[in-house]
Amino acid sequence: MKTFVITLSNNKDSVKSANQTRTSAKKVGYTEPIHHFEAILPHQWKSVLPNSKANFSLMDPKTGAKFGRPDNLGACFASHYLLWKKCIELNEPILILEHDAIFVDNIPDIEFDKCVNFGRPSHIRPFEMIYEDIPNGLNKITQLNFFGHHAYAVKPEAAKQFVEDIQTRELLANDFWVNRDVYPWLEAYVPYPIVADTDFSTTQVGLENGNILKEEYIKITSPDSPHYPYFEKYYPQCLLGQSARYIDA
Repeated sequence: MKTFVITLSNNKDSVKSANQTRTSAKKVGYTEPIHHFEAILPHQWKSVLPNSKANFSLMDPKTGAKFGRPDNLGACFASHYLLWKKCIELNEPILILEHDAIFVDNIPDIEFDKCVNFGRPSHIRPFEMIYEDIPNGLNKITQLNFFGHHAYAVKPEAAKQFVEDIQTRELLANDFWVNRDVYPWLEAYVPYPIVADTDFSTTQVGLENGNILKEEYIKITSPDSPHYPYFEKYYPQCLLGQSARYIDA
């Protein structure tokens, strides 16, 4: 598959991380060239997305607490939108990577339906998760949505539906918008051949002590939580907290 890594050319962290993506791919034998795709900047997303019904001011439905950086989330969505259009233009499946993707294994030779997640996320929402075992191999996603879009493959038929739906659906952050209620054909491959680096984030924000989201996260991922073995097995990186640094796009 043609492969693209979304990168901010004017950001040294992003460039360094995207280079790490390419280096890790070579180490596991992934030989497809990884093409640069220039990321949309926070002040540009409104001119890229054709829908005024955008709500990137994320709010946790359980607590009502807000999190994330709206314009950065909009820019992220716009970057993926342009790559969906690229997929349609090429009329072939493509692999989309964010600059924090790290290959830990080669991409499996599988026939997926329309869109498949290959990337283990760098962050989760433990208070909204479905605590079911994740079977190895290719399966429909067990969660309601992807946790981020660090590494996934998309076919033109899925890309066309995503692009068309932008005209009618309210836009949210990617992982809320691309969900199995709307797209029941979403799949994931486990063990994840790609993981997300937790060194930095351009979309998340640091949460102060006492923030209800942070307190919920600490409580649910603590060693005495009944869900701790689940995180230890499937999302061990999330036991260390969220991204370490929050940088400007």
